[in-house]
Amino acid sequence: MRVFLADLGHNQLTYSSDVYPLGVANLATYAREYLPDNLSAKHPLDIRIFREPEDLKEALDHDSPDVLALSSYSWNHNLALHFADYAKKRHPKVLTLMGGPNFPLTVVEQESFLRGMSQIDIAVRGPTYEGERAFLNIIRRFAEVDCRREGVFEESVAGNLWIDPSTGEFVVGGEVERIHDLDEIPSPYLAGLLDDYFKTGYFPMMQIARGCPFSCTYCNSSVEANSKIYAHSVENVKADLLYIAQRIKPEITLCFADDNFGMYQRDEEVADYISYLQETYNWPQYLRTTTGKNRGERIIKVMRKIKGRLPMTAAVQSLNPTVLKNIKRANISLDTFADIQKEVIAQGMQSYGELILSMPGETKASFMTAVRDLLETGVKRISAHQLMLLHGAPLSNPESRELFQFKTRFRVVARNIGDYTGEPIIETEEMVVETPDFSFEEYLEARVFHLLLTIFYYEGNFEEAFEYARHEGIKPYDVMVRMQRMLDDAPPAFRAMIDDFLKESQEELFQTREECIEWAKQNFAALVDGSLGGNLLSKYSMIGRFYLTQEAIEFLQTVISSAQDEAVLRTDLAQLQAVTDYLRCILLHVPFAETLAENPEWTTSYDVEAWHKDNYKDHLDMYAFDQPRTFATTIDANKRAMIETRIATFGEHPSGLGKFTRTMFAQDLRRTIVAAKSANGA
Repeated sequence: MRVFLADLGHNQLTYSSDVYPLGVANLATYAREYLPDNLSAKHPLDIRIFREPEDLKEALDHDSPDVLALSSYSWNHNLALHFADYAKKRHPKVLTLMGGPNFPLTVVEQESFLRGMSQIDIAVRGPTYEGERAFLNIIRRFAEVDCRREGVFEESVAGNLWIDPSTGEFVVGGEVERIHDLDEIPSPYLAGLLDDYFKTGYFPMMQIARGCPFSCTYCNSSVEANSKIYAHSVENVKADLLYIAQRIKPEITLCFADDNFGMYQRDEEVADYISYLQETYNWPQYLRTTTGKNRGERIIKVMRKIKGRLPMTAAVQSLNPTVLKNIKRANISLDTFADIQKEVIAQGMQSYGELILSMPGETKASFMTAVRDLLETGVKRISAHQLMLLHGAPLSNPESRELFQFKTRFRVVARNIGDYTGEPIIETEEMVVETPDFSFEEYLEARVFHLLLTIFYYEGNFEEAFEYARHEGIKPYDVMVRMQRMLDDAPPAFRAMIDDFLKESQEELFQTREECIEWAKQNFAALVDGSLGGNLLSKYSMIGRFYLTQEAIEFLQTVISSAQDEAVLRTDLAQLQAVTDYLRCILLHVPFAETLAENPEWTTSYDVEAWHKDNYKDHLDMYAFDQPRTFATTIDANKRAMIETRIATFGEHPSGLGKFTRTMFAQDLRRTIVAAKSANGA
C-alpha cells in the first residue's frame, strides 16, 4: 500500500512553515507499528513524507499512490485541497484524506465544510486534533477491503467523517479515545524518518505533552476533550533530543509544540538535559515554544536551566476583566506577574507580553492600558495579535459570532501563496476588525501603535535609549504614545513607511473570501515578490528595524528630546547623543553581507557599554569618561553563523527577515564592543 503523507507549506516567498513535519511523521510510525501483521504482510506499507509542494507534484507525476493524506491548517488549507484535486485528476482511484486542527466544531458546520471539499474523501478527525488512532483505523479498513476505495465507505470508521459517494449521506464515525501515554507513538526521529531535514534550514519540532487545561475560546486547543495532559516519558524525550543534537547544526533553533512548556515537573528534567546538550553540543542556542500560563516560579527555574535561551511568553491576551470573562480565561494577577518579571530580569532573561486586538468587550482605552501595564512590568516585547476566527475554536462558532456582534474581514494569509502546477493558490483568513466596543478607526490606530512598538521596543533592540529616557523620568509607554503623535516630525522615509503600512492595512481587507482570492490572483506577481501584502506588521517592522535603521534612531532621538524639552529635563545634549551614536555603531542591518563585514569604531565621552552591562542601575552621567575614548567592534562567530544560516534559508527580504528573527534574540543582531583607546590614539 503506497501512502503519501503531506504536510505542505508554501515556499515561493519564504518558507511559510519552518519546522520539520512532525505530525505526519507521527502518523507514519504509528501506522507502521500497529497495522495488524496479517494486513501489513498482504499490503506492506510504503510511506513517503512530503513538505515541499514541488516534491509532491513530482511524485504524483511519476507514481500512483493508493492514499494521499494531507494536513490542513489555516496557512495551507487551499494548498492541500489543490494537491488533492491534482492527485484525483491523475489517479482517480486514490483515496484522499485530510486531518489537522483546521476543522469546525459543530456538526452542522462539519457537514457543510466537507460538502465544500469534493476532492477530499475522508476527514480524519480523531479525538479533537489527535490523528494517529483515527488514521490507523482508516488505513486498516483500506487494507481490509484490499485497497478498494469504494470498499472503505461500506460502514463507518471510528474517528473519521465523510460524505458517502453513493448516497450523499454525511457519515460520522464513532469516538476514538485519546492516547494517554505518548510513548505509544514510536519516535519518527529514532526511526530515521526525519533525517533528510537535518540538511535543511528547517527547525526540528518535538512535542513533550499534548493537551491544555485552559479553555480560552479564541484558541483551537481549548475544547474540553483536549483539557487533560498526556505526555511522553522524559527518557524518550531525552533520546530524541540526543539524536537531534548529534546531527544538527548548532545554530538551528529547537521548537516544542507544547501549549504550556515549563509548567510541569517533567519540564524541569527536560531542561536539565537541554542544559547538558548545550554544554556538550552547543545546541540549542534558542528554544521556541509557548511557556505556561501559570506556575511562574517553575517556568523561571526552567528558563534558568536553559541558560536564558528560552524567552518567557506572558500570553495574557487582555487585562480587561470583561474580556477575560467573555473568552473564559483566567490570568495571574498583574502584581504576581510583575514579581515574576523582576526575577526574570534579575537573571538576565527575557519575557514577552501578548495581547489580542478586538477581543469581545475590549475597548481601545483598555487595550492601551494593558500595553502600559505590561511595559511597566518589564517585558521586553509586546505582540498585539489580531483576532482570527479559526475553525476549531469556540469563538468562531455561529452563536459566539452572533453574541459578540463581530464585524469581520478576509485577507490573504501572510507569505502563504504559491503557484506549483500552473494555478495560483491563495490562503485566506477571517479576522475581527470591529466590535461594538472597538471601532474600525480605533483598530487602525492600534495597528500603527503596535507597529511602532514592534520596531522600537522589541527585545531591547533600542533599550539603551529607553533606559536613558526612564532615568530622565520618561516611561517607555509615554515615549511610544508621543512617537505616534509626532509622526509628522519623523524623517520622510520613515513617515512614508508608516503611510504605506496604513494604506496596505486597509487595502488587504475584503468583505468576502471570494473577493479576497480574486484580488490576490490579479495581484499575484506583486504578492509573490513581496512588494505587496504579506504579514504587514512583520514586513514593515523589518523595514523600520533593518532598512531604515538610521532614520529610526534619528526619530527616537527626536521624540525623547521633545519629551525632555516639554518636561524641562534637558541636562546634557551629549548624553542622548552618546546613546544614539552607540546604537548606530552596534546595530546590524541590511545588506547583512556588508554590515557583517564592517567593524566600525565608536568614539564617546560616556561608557554606554558598561552602563548596559550594569543593567542601567545608575544614570548615565555616572559613566562619564575623563576624556573621549574610541571603541572597536567585532561580531561573534556564533552570531555570524546564525545570521548567515537564517538568511540562506529564509532570505533577506522583509518577509524572510520577519520569519527568521522570530527565532533569534535582538541582541544577536548586534556587534560587540571589544576594545577602547583614547580619542587621540593613545
